[in-house]
Amino acid sequence: MMLKPHQFHISPIQASQSSLFKQLLKFVLVGLVFFGFTVNAASLYVAGSEVPIPVQIVESQTEILMEQLSSRKDEFDENPQALIYFARHVALSHWDLKKASRLMLGKHWTKADSKQRDRFEEEFLRTLLRYVVRAYGFYDDSFVKILSYAWQPKKRGGWVHSVIQLPAGLKVSVDYRMNLDEKKQWKLIDVRVEGISLVSSKRTEYRQMISKEGLEALLKTMYVKNQKVLAG
Repeated sequence: MMLKPHQFHISPIQASQSSLFKQLLKFVLVGLVFFGFTVNAASLYVAGSEVPIPVQIVESQTEILMEQLSSRKDEFDENPQALIYFARHVALSHWDLKKASRLMLGKHWTKADSKQRDRFEEEFLRTLLRYVVRAYGFYDDSFVKILSYAWQPKKRGGWVHSVIQLPAGLKVSVDYRMNLDEKKQWKLIDVRVEGISLVSSKRTEYRQMISKEGLEALLKTMYVKNQKVLAG
């Protein structure tokens, strides 16, 4: 018997401390990696019939995610490296890693040399892949239902707002920050769950470590964490 949906809001403080938030964020990150583009014939966009391209991208990303995880489940279960390979191959086409890296590191990005910048971009991507591997264990195609999408444009981008329903009718806001890159292509640079931004959270964590121990220490720490999960 299905439970009657009801509105339930998690405050940013509660969400950051809850295992539900962590699991949801990981699930969302899985979706961010399995990113593609096709026009959604039955859009959940709430503001009219003409669906903005960023909303189309986020919608189709979800469809592709579900299809891939279902059709390749046996393959991914048997060979996690296949999951990592697929995620990495597609991830580079939609994440603006350089833009996200600059947002996270700020002045430390400016001071870093080209090799350090490249290494940070690589380890940030590997961090997302690490989340994919861990989140895959939670995956259930009945876990999430998308209820609606909305678009909040800004100068060169904006936020695609979505409302997601979890079991027992729990509703959570998940937003995707889309940005036009130098080639005028829509790229993803951040995601936030119940107002908590991935980039902002990582920015605080990374900058604190750099201030205490330096950029090289951060790069080493990121590498070790990622290697433990991705090399297995």
